[in-house]
Amino acid sequence: MMETSSLLIYGKLLPPGINTLLRMHWAVRKKKQKEFQQHIVEQCPEYIQFAYTEPVKVVYTRKSIRMMDWDNAAGSFKLLGDILVELGIIPDDNPKIIREFIPLQEKVSKRIEQGFKIFICAALAVPEV
Repeated sequence: MMETSSLLIYGKLLPPGINTLLRMHWAVRKKKQKEFQQHIVEQCPEYIQFAYTEPVKVVYTRKSIRMMDWDNAAGSFKLLGDILVELGIIPDDNPKIIREFIPLQEKVSKRIEQGFKIFICAALAVPEV
């Protein structure tokens, strides 16, 4: 695997918010995670070869026709963060690896425009936690 300075991963599926994830049965959540993982591999197959070994900064954008409360929107990264670890793009999704996490929301006008973007770069200027 190669390390890259920055990476943009995108998808056309809309990640469920944390409120939905909390109510979801673990087996259903695991199935949803596999669906998102397959989607990322299909959308961005070239990124599976990249791996970060040092701390990173993550900018996560959730694109939806409805804006969410910030805690719910940030929590919608849960499945995606786990997938980044499973695919070997980051070694873990804890604060020692993801030093800075910036959740953003983008309002779109049509359901077909919904999805997500994940920008990852080295966390060179972010102080250690």
